[in-house]
Order: sequence, then C-alpha cells, then structure tokens
Amino acid sequence: MESLSSSASGILSPAATLSMEVSYPYHSHLIGRSGQNVNRVMDESGTRIHFPDRNRIVGEYKCNNVIIRGPMANIEQARTRIRMDIPVEIILDCSNERIASIGQMSLESFFSTTYGVLLRFYPKIDGLNCQVNMRGQHHRIQRLKEAVTFFGRMTQTQLESMGMKIETSFDHVWLIHDHIDKIAAETGTGIRIPDISNLKEMPKKYCIWIRGPSVDSVYTASTFLTGLLPMQLMVQLSSDRINPCLLTEAQEMDVLFHVERSALGSLLTVRLTSYELNARNLYEMLRRCLDLPVSHAVVPNLPPIWLHRADLVRNTFLSTTKKLLQELSFVQVQCGTSPPLQLNGIVVGTPQSPISTADCSLSSASVSSPCASNESCIPASLTAARFDPNSSRHLSDFLGTVGLSHYSDLFLRNEIDMAMFTTLKDEDLISIGVTSFGARKILLNAIQGKLYYIFPK
Repeated sequence: MESLSSSASGILSPAATLSMEVSYPYHSHLIGRSGQNVNRVMDESGTRIHFPDRNRIVGEYKCNNVIIRGPMANIEQARTRIRMDIPVEIILDCSNERIASIGQMSLESFFSTTYGVLLRFYPKIDGLNCQVNMRGQHHRIQRLKEAVTFFGRMTQTQLESMGMKIETSFDHVWLIHDHIDKIAAETGTGIRIPDISNLKEMPKKYCIWIRGPSVDSVYTASTFLTGLLPMQLMVQLSSDRINPCLLTEAQEMDVLFHVERSALGSLLTVRLTSYELNARNLYEMLRRCLDLPVSHAVVPNLPPIWLHRADLVRNTFLSTTKKLLQELSFVQVQCGTSPPLQLNGIVVGTPQSPISTADCSLSSASVSSPCASNESCIPASLTAARFDPNSSRHLSDFLGTVGLSHYSDLFLRNEIDMAMFTTLKDEDLISIGVTSFGARKILLNAIQGKLYYIFPK
C-alpha cells in the first residue's frame, strides 16, 4: 500500500481518503477553468482531489461528494481550502423599477469594483420584482455585509428579510431535520427543509432555504448547517492492525466506525463517519487506527460557530443514523423494496464485522459508514437505458484501477457500459467470456458495493 511521510519525524503513515459534501452547483467554481483552481489546491496541499464525473453528463443524478486523498494533515489543509473557496450567496428581493432606474450593468460593475461582489438578477413571475443574488467570499464576509447594506440604501430595498439557498442531499436533510427548530431559534432565522417524513415519496432535489433579518443571522445559520454535513475518513489496513476496542472509543466520540473486508488480499477498509463539525474526533480516531504517535494529531481549523454551538447536536450522529436504519428497514418490510433514495454519504445496512469481538462486543445491527466508493468505482447511473460511450469510458477506467484493463475490449465488444455493468451477475460474466474466478470475484464485489478503491496519487 502506498505510504507517505506525514511529519518530519520520519514515521510513515498510509495515505487516507476523505469524503465530504459540497453542493454540486459550486463544483465548477472549485475546479476552475481547465482545472486551474483545483490543481492549485492539490499542489499546495500535496493531495489528490476528485469531483464526480457523472455531474458532467446531462441527465445523470448529481452527486455532492468530493474525494480528497493524502496524509491526514494534508487532507485537512485541502478540506479547509475547499470550504473557504465555496462562494457565499445572499438573496434579496428588489423592485424591477428601482433596478432599471440605475441599470443592471452599472450595479454589477460598481459592486464588483468596490466590494468584490458578484451580482446576478432574476426576474420574478409578477413582473414587478426581481431576485438579486449577491455573491461574495468567506474570507471577505465583512465586505459582503457592507455590500448588502449599501445595495439596500442605493435601491431603497427593505432588508428585513434576506435569504440563502443550500442545495444538499438526503443525508444532510436527515441529519438536521430533528435539530432545525433549535438552530432556527439559536440564530434568529426561519429555515425550510424538504419533507422527508415519507421515505417512499422523496423529492427529486433537496434544497434548504434560510430567511433572516440580516447577513449575520443567515450566514451563521448556513455555517452551522454546513457543520452538520456528513464527513468520512477511510483507510485500508491489514487485519492484524485493527483493535476491536476502538469501536467503543468511537461511540464515545460520536463517530460511526465500520470495517469491511476488501477484495484485495487481507486488507480491511476502515470507514469513520460523523458530522463535519466533529472533524477533530474523526482525525483522532484515524490516528488511533493507524497507531500513530500523538505528534501526528491533526487539529482541524473549524469555524467558531461550530465550536460555540456544538452542544446543540452533541452525541446525536450515531442515534440519528440508527434511526435512519430503523426507518429504512420498516419501509423495506412494508413495500418489499428499498425506498427510492440516492444516498451520498450515509449507507445503511447490517454489515458482518470481520474483526473479533472477544474484547469488545458489537451491536447485532449496526449502521455502516458512508460509501463514497460508489462514486469512485461506479460513477454511472443504474437507470441508463442504452449504451453510453462516456459511461463505457468510466468502466474502462475502473477496470484499469483493479488490474483488469485487459477485459476492457471484451466489455466494449458486448456493448456493456458502466450502467449495464452494475446489473451483471456471475452467469452473465461467464457468458461474455470472463472465466477467471478471481476476476469475477473482484467484479462482483464492485457490483455489490463491497470493493473500495482508493485513488492512486
């Protein structure tokens, strides 16, 4: 396994993988033209960063997962940089007449030059008002506040109600839905989230709307909600390096701990998951799994609000994911099928633990960690109706990562793309000419979601 030096002490530690959620509309901004933005972050942090390939394909389900690979400290540097580079967008309602009296182009030019803020105008159905989106940056939030205040005076716009929109995932909405009232009361805002009370009828998009009397209130609420996004750290280790007692420690830290066997020899994949605001405990659990000295501890750079208001959601991640498991199990029993969910960060099941429980007992029904491997291994939609050259390229790339690139032409000749590949059974593989038991085992593990692949540096 690839190892990278993570400190000057000379101790080598395996590269780990972080999976975080970033609203997909901002992916192109983070990537930049010809990848210049993400390449700069990778060069400065010494990591590899992967955005979902599927988001570039029209009609594909959009995925928020961003994957970062490297040593722990480098991963945290890249995570912090990505969070800071995501734009901050305040939404205002304004009179079309007042905007026209000044001129949209004049307003755009003035606020860009004076405050470094980008303005976009969207007419409303009533024809009298328009929605104004004012986009700034986290590290210059004070300039955005000043710009909003001056815009209100310039256009005679009342600022008693401004908003923010967060395009997110089912996972995030599930994690926050029991805490919304507390967060709204704490921040003085109104927060609207999608209805997920009926898991059999889920919305196609998950948008959170925040309304408040000031930039401070809506920005504070959105920052805290971001802290409740699921974050996962993953690493592959040999089975003799897993201490079962770590599961007890993980529970005390509100970290979901899941171990699964890899198709690659005796390696185990360890997945550690919690809220992103609980990043410090996630890194600490990873350090203990890797049996690294305290000098390798990573202290993440977290927004003050995550630390000051953490008590609102302390020790709730495990109970919330357990509740999700129970709800999904109930729906499956009632309907006989799985609910129509696209789980980005939290995959629920009852995994068979591959480690001994002689020292620490494990729950008979546990919640597995997020499975970002779905994106790295199988980035195509399961519902594709016909052969897709782009999806075929994804399959060819995947075969190369697991050392089976010599089967690429075989799948191409049989017009099997990634979407079709995910539906294959053992007899199907044999019928098209994959006769090697080892190759079929690796492919079937990938199809069943049991194979986790870490991107090479």
